[in-house]
Amino acid sequence: MSEVNKIAILIVEDEALIAEDIKEICVEAGFEVVSVCYRASQALNALLHEHFDLVLLDINLEDELSGIDIAQYMINHKIAIPYIFLTSYTDTNTLNAAKDVHPIGYVVKPFQKEQLISTIEISLFNHTKFNIPHGLNKAELESKFKVHLTDREMEILALICEGKNNGQISNKIYLSINTVKFHIKNIYDKLHVSNRTQLILALGK
Repeated sequence: MSEVNKIAILIVEDEALIAEDIKEICVEAGFEVVSVCYRASQALNALLHEHFDLVLLDINLEDELSGIDIAQYMINHKIAIPYIFLTSYTDTNTLNAAKDVHPIGYVVKPFQKEQLISTIEISLFNHTKFNIPHGLNKAELESKFKVHLTDREMEILALICEGKNNGQISNKIYLSINTVKFHIKNIYDKLHVSNRTQLILALGK
Protein backbone atom coordinates (compact mmCIF):
# COMPACT_ATOMS: atom_id res chain seq x y z
CA MET A 1 0.00 0.00 0.00
CA SER A 2 1.29 3.42 -0.86
CA GLU A 3 1.86 6.23 1.59
CA VAL A 4 -1.60 7.69 1.13
CA ASN A 5 -3.26 4.27 1.16
CA LYS A 6 -4.00 4.27 -2.56
CA ILE A 7 -4.80 0.89 -4.06
CA ALA A 8 -1.60 -0.30 -5.76
CA ILE A 9 -2.28 -2.07 -9.06
CA LEU A 10 -0.29 -4.25 -11.46
CA ILE A 11 -1.61 -4.32 -15.03
CA VAL A 12 -0.73 -7.35 -17.16
CA GLU A 13 -1.88 -6.75 -20.74
CA ASP A 14 0.04 -7.58 -23.92
CA GLU A 15 -1.65 -4.95 -26.12
CA ALA A 16 0.14 -1.68 -25.33
CA LEU A 17 -2.73 0.65 -26.30
CA ILE A 18 -5.23 -1.27 -24.17
CA ALA A 19 -2.74 -1.38 -21.29
CA GLU A 20 -2.31 2.40 -21.45
CA ASP A 21 -6.09 2.92 -21.57
CA ILE A 22 -6.48 0.74 -18.47
CA LYS A 23 -3.71 2.63 -16.72
CA GLU A 24 -5.31 5.99 -17.52
CA ILE A 25 -8.70 4.81 -16.23
CA CYS A 26 -7.14 3.53 -13.00
CA VAL A 27 -5.10 6.67 -12.35
CA GLU A 28 -8.11 8.93 -13.02
CA ALA A 29 -10.09 6.83 -10.53
CA GLY A 30 -7.48 7.46 -7.84
CA PHE A 31 -5.65 4.13 -7.95
CA GLU A 32 -1.87 3.84 -8.10
CA VAL A 33 -0.56 1.87 -11.08
CA VAL A 34 2.78 0.60 -9.82
CA SER A 35 3.68 -1.38 -12.93
CA VAL A 36 2.44 -2.26 -16.42
CA CYS A 37 3.67 -5.56 -17.88
CA TYR A 38 3.27 -6.62 -21.50
CA ARG A 39 4.84 -10.07 -21.15
CA ALA A 40 4.33 -12.94 -18.70
CA SER A 41 7.99 -12.93 -17.66
CA GLN A 42 7.77 -9.25 -16.72
CA ALA A 43 4.66 -9.95 -14.67
CA LEU A 44 6.24 -12.83 -12.76
CA ASN A 45 9.28 -10.70 -11.96
CA ALA A 46 7.08 -7.83 -10.76
CA LEU A 47 5.02 -10.16 -8.56
CA LEU A 48 8.17 -11.41 -6.88
CA HIS A 49 9.84 -8.04 -6.33
CA GLU A 50 7.16 -5.36 -5.98
CA HIS A 51 4.12 -4.80 -3.78
CA PHE A 52 0.58 -4.72 -5.16
CA ASP A 53 -2.92 -4.79 -3.72
CA LEU A 54 -4.52 -5.98 -6.95
CA VAL A 55 -3.59 -7.43 -10.36
CA LEU A 56 -5.57 -6.72 -13.52
CA LEU A 57 -4.69 -9.79 -15.54
CA ASP A 58 -5.40 -10.38 -19.22
CA ILE A 59 -6.22 -14.06 -19.74
CA ASN A 60 -5.23 -14.30 -23.40
CA LEU A 61 -1.63 -13.11 -23.46
CA GLU A 62 0.18 -13.72 -26.74
CA ASP A 63 3.05 -15.28 -24.83
CA GLU A 64 4.42 -18.55 -23.52
CA LEU A 65 2.16 -18.24 -20.47
CA SER A 66 -1.49 -17.19 -20.29
CA GLY A 67 -3.09 -15.09 -17.59
CA ILE A 68 -4.48 -18.29 -16.11
CA ASP A 69 -0.93 -19.74 -15.98
CA ILE A 70 0.21 -16.63 -14.10
CA ALA A 71 -2.70 -16.98 -11.67
CA GLN A 72 -1.78 -20.64 -11.09
CA TYR A 73 1.83 -19.60 -10.48
CA MET A 74 0.64 -17.15 -7.83
CA ILE A 75 -1.39 -19.88 -6.15
CA ASN A 76 1.49 -22.37 -6.26
CA HIS A 77 3.96 -19.85 -4.83
CA LYS A 78 1.50 -18.48 -2.24
CA ILE A 79 1.55 -14.96 -3.67
CA ALA A 80 -1.58 -13.76 -1.91
CA ILE A 81 -2.60 -10.90 -4.19
CA PRO A 82 -6.17 -10.82 -5.54
CA TYR A 83 -6.63 -10.55 -9.29
CA ILE A 84 -9.34 -9.60 -11.75
CA PHE A 85 -9.29 -11.28 -15.15
CA LEU A 86 -9.65 -9.27 -18.35
CA THR A 87 -10.65 -11.16 -21.47
CA SER A 88 -12.34 -10.92 -24.85
CA TYR A 89 -13.61 -14.49 -24.52
CA THR A 90 -16.74 -15.71 -22.73
CA ASP A 91 -16.82 -19.31 -23.97
CA THR A 92 -17.44 -22.11 -21.49
CA ASN A 93 -13.87 -23.44 -21.57
CA THR A 94 -12.37 -20.03 -20.77
CA LEU A 95 -14.88 -19.37 -17.99
CA ASN A 96 -14.31 -22.79 -16.41
CA ALA A 97 -10.53 -22.41 -16.57
CA ALA A 98 -10.84 -18.97 -14.97
CA LYS A 99 -13.07 -20.27 -12.16
CA ASP A 100 -10.49 -22.92 -11.29
CA VAL A 101 -7.95 -20.27 -10.18
CA HIS A 102 -10.45 -18.18 -8.17
CA PRO A 103 -10.25 -14.59 -9.47
CA ILE A 104 -12.12 -11.97 -7.43
CA GLY A 105 -13.61 -10.50 -10.60
CA TYR A 106 -13.98 -10.91 -14.35
CA VAL A 107 -14.24 -8.12 -16.94
CA VAL A 108 -15.10 -8.77 -20.58
CA LYS A 109 -13.41 -6.59 -23.22
CA PRO A 110 -14.31 -4.20 -24.66
CA PHE A 111 -15.50 -2.60 -21.43
CA GLN A 112 -16.68 0.83 -20.34
CA LYS A 113 -14.59 2.89 -17.94
CA GLU A 114 -17.33 2.80 -15.32
CA GLN A 115 -17.59 -0.99 -15.60
CA LEU A 116 -13.89 -1.49 -14.89
CA ILE A 117 -13.84 0.93 -11.95
CA SER A 118 -16.97 -0.54 -10.35
CA THR A 119 -15.64 -4.09 -10.77
CA ILE A 120 -12.38 -3.12 -9.06
CA GLU A 121 -14.15 -1.33 -6.21
CA ILE A 122 -16.78 -3.99 -5.52
CA SER A 123 -14.53 -7.03 -6.01
CA LEU A 124 -11.73 -5.65 -3.85
CA PHE A 125 -14.13 -4.47 -1.16
CA ASN A 126 -15.78 -7.89 -0.95
CA HIS A 127 -12.41 -9.63 -0.94
CA THR A 128 -10.66 -7.50 1.68
CA LYS A 129 -13.49 -7.05 4.18
CA PHE A 130 -12.94 -10.63 5.35
CA ASN A 131 -9.39 -9.72 6.40
CA ILE A 132 -10.63 -7.29 9.04
CA PRO A 133 -10.45 -8.79 12.53
CA HIS A 134 -13.74 -9.12 14.38
CA GLY A 135 -14.18 -6.33 16.90
CA LEU A 136 -12.07 -3.32 15.94
CA ASN A 137 -9.73 -2.33 18.74
CA LYS A 138 -9.52 1.44 19.24
CA ALA A 139 -6.08 1.45 20.87
CA GLU A 140 -4.61 -0.80 18.18
CA LEU A 141 -6.04 1.32 15.37
CA GLU A 142 -4.80 4.54 16.93
CA SER A 143 -1.34 3.05 17.36
CA LYS A 144 -1.29 1.65 13.84
CA PHE A 145 -2.38 4.88 12.12
CA LYS A 146 -0.91 7.32 14.67
CA VAL A 147 -4.23 9.14 15.08
CA HIS A 148 -6.94 9.74 17.68
CA LEU A 149 -10.36 8.29 16.87
CA THR A 150 -13.45 9.39 18.75
CA ASP A 151 -15.94 6.87 20.12
CA ARG A 152 -18.44 8.00 17.48
CA GLU A 153 -15.90 7.48 14.70
CA MET A 154 -15.18 3.99 16.01
CA GLU A 155 -18.91 3.23 16.07
CA ILE A 156 -19.32 4.38 12.46
CA LEU A 157 -16.14 2.59 11.40
CA ALA A 158 -17.49 -0.69 12.77
CA LEU A 159 -20.76 -0.22 10.85
CA ILE A 160 -18.87 0.50 7.63
CA CYS A 161 -16.97 -2.76 8.13
CA GLU A 162 -20.31 -4.54 8.45
CA GLY A 163 -21.18 -3.25 4.97
CA LYS A 164 -23.74 -0.67 6.11
CA ASN A 165 -24.37 2.28 3.78
CA ASN A 166 -24.76 5.87 4.97
CA GLY A 167 -28.53 5.60 5.26
CA GLN A 168 -28.35 2.41 7.31
CA ILE A 169 -25.71 3.96 9.58
CA SER A 170 -27.89 7.03 10.01
CA ASN A 171 -30.89 4.93 11.07
CA LYS A 172 -28.81 2.69 13.31
CA ILE A 173 -27.22 5.45 15.43
CA TYR A 174 -29.92 8.13 15.04
CA LEU A 175 -27.81 10.74 13.26
CA SER A 176 -28.63 12.74 10.15
CA ILE A 177 -27.10 11.64 6.84
CA ASN A 178 -25.03 14.84 6.73
CA THR A 179 -23.63 14.19 10.21
CA VAL A 180 -22.74 10.64 9.23
CA LYS A 181 -21.00 11.94 6.10
CA PHE A 182 -19.11 14.46 8.24
CA HIS A 183 -17.80 11.70 10.54
CA ILE A 184 -16.90 9.47 7.59
CA LYS A 185 -14.93 12.31 5.99
CA ASN A 186 -13.03 12.76 9.26
CA ILE A 187 -12.28 9.02 9.33
CA TYR A 188 -11.03 9.12 5.74
CA ASP A 189 -8.83 12.12 6.48
CA LYS A 190 -7.34 10.53 9.58
CA LEU A 191 -6.61 7.19 7.90
CA HIS A 192 -5.42 8.81 4.64
CA VAL A 193 -7.99 7.13 2.40
CA SER A 194 -10.56 8.54 0.00
CA ASN A 195 -13.22 5.82 -0.26
CA ARG A 196 -14.58 2.70 1.43
CA THR A 197 -12.51 0.27 -0.60
CA GLN A 198 -9.28 1.99 0.41
CA LEU A 199 -10.52 2.13 4.01
CA ILE A 200 -11.32 -1.60 4.18
CA LEU A 201 -8.01 -2.46 2.53
CA ALA A 202 -6.08 -0.27 4.99
CA LEU A 203 -7.85 -1.83 7.98
CA GLY A 204 -7.07 -5.32 6.74
CA LYS A 205 -3.35 -4.68 6.48
